[in-house]
Amino acid sequence: MSKKVSIKTRIERLLVALNQGVYEKEDIIRLSLLSAIAGESIFLLGAPGTAKSLVARRLKMAFADAKGFDYLMSRFSTPDELFGPVSISKLKNEDKYERVVARYLPDSEVVFLDEIWKASPAIQNTLLTILNEKVFRNGEQEVQVPMKALIAASNELPAENEGLEALYDRFLVRYEVKSIVEKSNFEAMITMKPAENTVAEGLKISGEDYALWQVAIADITMPDNVLNVINVIRNYMSGYNENQTDDAPKFYVSDRRWHKIVNLLRTSAFLNDRSTVDLMDCFLIQNCVWDKPEQQTAVASFLKEAIQKHGYTLILDLKTVKKQIDELTADVKKETSYVKEEKGVRNKLIDGKYYEIIFGNQNIRDESYTLILKNDFNKLKQNTEIAIKRYLNNGNHNHYDTYAKAHKHNTAILLKDNYHSHDYRMFEIATEEHTNQITLTKKPHTAVAKEWDKTVAKILTYTNDLKAQIQHYRNTDLKHVRTNLFVDAQLADIVESHLFEIQKNIEKLEIDTKQIQHDYQNVEPDKQLEIKQLN
Repeated sequence: MSKKVSIKTRIERLLVALNQGVYEKEDIIRLSLLSAIAGESIFLLGAPGTAKSLVARRLKMAFADAKGFDYLMSRFSTPDELFGPVSISKLKNEDKYERVVARYLPDSEVVFLDEIWKASPAIQNTLLTILNEKVFRNGEQEVQVPMKALIAASNELPAENEGLEALYDRFLVRYEVKSIVEKSNFEAMITMKPAENTVAEGLKISGEDYALWQVAIADITMPDNVLNVINVIRNYMSGYNENQTDDAPKFYVSDRRWHKIVNLLRTSAFLNDRSTVDLMDCFLIQNCVWDKPEQQTAVASFLKEAIQKHGYTLILDLKTVKKQIDELTADVKKETSYVKEEKGVRNKLIDGKYYEIIFGNQNIRDESYTLILKNDFNKLKQNTEIAIKRYLNNGNHNHYDTYAKAHKHNTAILLKDNYHSHDYRMFEIATEEHTNQITLTKKPHTAVAKEWDKTVAKILTYTNDLKAQIQHYRNTDLKHVRTNLFVDAQLADIVESHLFEIQKNIEKLEIDTKQIQHDYQNVEPDKQLEIKQLN
């Protein structure tokens, strides 16, 4: 007896079969399959001839005994052509207005409607009911529609102000289909034989499978960090809308649409053999919230930033430990330092930039020039003659032929009248008293240090718990982060980088905490930390 394969393995094999003979359409085929299993419809935007109808035909192969219905809309399309003709016998014999729905849309599981926006209002209204409730009102009866997916296509977006918004909103997944790019793929496509049914019967999804899966999907857990990412994205979109001009496209995602998006994420988790939605599933949101193609770049940016900055911050709470470290730092600073005041003397500053030389009638030429610039005074060096300017006490005139050397201390200057003179004389600089506030270190009380040790131990225990949680997510989320069936594996870099960044931040917090402990355990008494002049 063969071993039963997992759902993920089965879906993986199914996707390989569906993509056989199809080129550069892997993304849209896997999204179409995901949408169909989630019970949602998808809209394909692209030029004619880009294999939109091929996607629908391939999707039909995924379901056992599935009935399909294809139709190209025009403005002349009638409800009879989509929903079946009116039964003449019923109308004639029983006076009942009922349609013969066999082999038409209400009787089909996979439906493809091309040029969807050309549908008449009567067709649109019926489609809305089918998409909303999976019910077709046939005369007096309500017929349950077995449709698993409606794939709509067009080479244009719905025209504005023509009442198409409600119908457009019902297509949860939107995808822009492009022509083949790679030369080898293009050549293979134009020379290939017509495709046959590439899916083995054992891979196809039966009606029983589908029903059981819907029940299981509803039980998939939505963790807090994923819900947080969704809320962050909503906030980003609101902020984006506020910054747009009136005629620029804005985001609008209804509550109903968010509910359906969550169901799509749950479906992804289930088909990947998980019981919980993870951050990789969140990237599927990119194909669910844009209305116009030019919004896709903004959506991708929102998703990247939301996952990279907020993916794990809700469950790995660094705010608590940062607050504890800040409080410890403040307490240590307070208890390991003291302040004292000292009287001192400093050079008196005049007009914010001059010092005054006190000549005291010592017969130096031009004693009326008593001021020198503070900056000139500070540049004086030992045994080096430099010319400095002396200024009148009003600062308006200067005297050039004064030479000076380094002062023997901060309140005196050596001067001579001119360069040819050989004798320097010492002159004092006018001073004033001031008060310094000096911060010095002191050893903490032993009992206080012991309490700090307890706090440090508590912080390090908390950071160890955080690192254990990170290891847990590495063993769970990151274990399968690159094997999601519906999301590009390269996007896993964003998820991983956030987790690694958090670990680096935790390790830094640990280093900071240990440094604080080292500092208070090794305080040198009366070491000067800071001097502040009070006046």
